[in-house]
Amino acid sequence: MSALVRAASADDLAALEPILPAFLAPPHKRGRLLRALAAGDVYVAEDGGAIVGFSWLTEFFAHTFVNALAVAAERRRSGYAGDLLAHAATRAVSNRIFTSTNRSNAAMHAVLSRYGWTRCGEVDHLDPGDPEVFYVRYLSG
Repeated sequence: MSALVRAASADDLAALEPILPAFLAPPHKRGRLLRALAAGDVYVAEDGGAIVGFSWLTEFFAHTFVNALAVAAERRRSGYAGDLLAHAATRAVSNRIFTSTNRSNAAMHAVLSRYGWTRCGEVDHLDPGDPEVFYVRYLSG
């Protein structure tokens, strides 16, 4: 299954909220996402007219960074994360892109492994007791 991936707008916010409510609930995170939407840094995956996932791209040491990636719980394991990650690769500003996730997020580690990402480091003390694990994906060409 393949989704249409497109730039998100503020009009998509209501559809994004149930996909990752814990991420959008804190006011400081919500404000950052609204600014990212306005800047054109958020992309949605659509299937049959329904938003099934989203990604938020930022820059990390002059490389594209997948700051957030989420797929609706009932639509997971359908390839939408792969569609969003493939789209992120098309937006890359260099020959590699990065992302990270908490060590405890087994589902995200599995997604990244499935799509050819390589673990490249770890940072402690961002979320006490749950280190952030970084991944890289080298792009051809």
